[in-house]
Amino acid sequence: SYAPKDDSPDEVPSTSSVQQPPPSRRRKMTKIVCKWKKADLTVQPVAGRVTAPPNDFFTEMRTPTEILELFLDDEVIELIVKYSNLYADSKGVHLGLTSSEFKCFLGIIFLSGYVSVPRRRMFWEQRTDVHNVLVSAAMRRDRFETIFSNLHVADNADLDPVDKFSKLRPLISKLNERCMKFVPNETYFSFDEFMVPYFGRHGCKQFIRGKPIRFGYKFWCGATCLGYICWFQPYQGKNPNTKHEEYGVGASLVLQFSEALTEAHPGRYHFVFNNFFTSIALLDKLSSMGHQATGTVRKDHIDKVPLESDVALKKKERGTFDYRIDGKGNIVCRWNDNSVVTVASSGAGIHPLCLVSRYSQKLKKKIQVQQPNMIKVYNQFMGGVDRADENIDKYRASIRGKKWYSSPLLFCFELVLQNAWQLHKTYDEKPVDFLEFRRRVVCHYLETHGHPPEPGQKGRPQKRNIDSRYDGINHVIVKQGKQTRCAECHKNTTFRCEKCDVALHVKCSVEYHTE
Repeated sequence: SYAPKDDSPDEVPSTSSVQQPPPSRRRKMTKIVCKWKKADLTVQPVAGRVTAPPNDFFTEMRTPTEILELFLDDEVIELIVKYSNLYADSKGVHLGLTSSEFKCFLGIIFLSGYVSVPRRRMFWEQRTDVHNVLVSAAMRRDRFETIFSNLHVADNADLDPVDKFSKLRPLISKLNERCMKFVPNETYFSFDEFMVPYFGRHGCKQFIRGKPIRFGYKFWCGATCLGYICWFQPYQGKNPNTKHEEYGVGASLVLQFSEALTEAHPGRYHFVFNNFFTSIALLDKLSSMGHQATGTVRKDHIDKVPLESDVALKKKERGTFDYRIDGKGNIVCRWNDNSVVTVASSGAGIHPLCLVSRYSQKLKKKIQVQQPNMIKVYNQFMGGVDRADENIDKYRASIRGKKWYSSPLLFCFELVLQNAWQLHKTYDEKPVDFLEFRRRVVCHYLETHGHPPEPGQKGRPQKRNIDSRYDGINHVIVKQGKQTRCAECHKNTTFRCEKCDVALHVKCSVEYHTE
């Protein structure tokens, strides 16, 4: 294991008349030799949060919209409206966006997640195959385009040149405060990465081979085991303002999350993460803060622990394991399953052993395999961020923008909607599924905050279906209530073709329906 050390250079007299500031160097870790022995870890589980939320916390907030507005409250909405109007004014556009109109806009964004069309303008078409009455009656098409092109959450004149996500930082900070405020009473929290799809050009765009989303922005997320995301930060490469950088990129993020969680809700927690973050130094640091941790670990992160090699364990029967413990309460276990996996923990040991079912290729049947307790803890509590990713990806908004910040901005809205559903499941006696929850939010926003077009405003005439016009089937001429222009001779008529839905004289029907 390792401990931080200040490795600043000795002072050297400068030959120049102008004194230069000393170069900033990353603090190195001093190597500490540990003695490992074969013994089990006996430790009591942590208690979790000190003060639990009251039972009547959500008694007055039952509708999906009211739960969502715990995160998108008046302060957050006013921030978006303020900076969107400010950006539009800088371009010479009078936007005049209001909070009510933004909620209507957001409802259309959420609706596009489960009613997808190839082009977003098709929502407002009059053709019967794609026309959406709810959307077209709530907001005009050009108004939606104007709001979307001017959507901002920060002042462009006051951006941090070091922060690559400074355009989104005010919104991310406020949403982090609200997500942390309403965290369910949990003891175990997982920490992992989250990919937001993006195919344009940007310095923070990532490519991860083998992932479901290979191209996009990477977000670091801390979540409960069921998928409530309580803390998230975008990855932007090297950042000089990073805390705990002496522990490495991954470990410093876990420590930042643990500090934010403890500050909002004092207590002692158990963190679970994968081998990108795990190291013995991180386990020691979390233990000194009163927390426990469990995670898979890479070979180069456990220096000279005398465990059986992967090759030797692979030759033995499935379920074989070897383990060692150091003098500071950390245990490392190597277990042979489908492949050999190594796990380190400061809060779970080998016992009690449990049995898991595995399929044996040799015996052609399922067999029972021994599994250490620390492996069980890792599997049980690790998948929180992946669950949130799955929920968001099911109904991800299909409306996209061309600007680089459109994808992460819409991700923030999708994240708080998913979190609101998690709270609904936790506190409501009769919860609904995520699709029904989303639909109720959409219908409320569009029906309550929508503004129907004023009478007399007409758009461009829509194209008719040419194939059905000339098919010669069921073109019935019927009486209509008022006079309109005939589609053939353009004179007034009180008749119309019921199938084509156009005004038409009886005498003009043959010519109109003949190619």
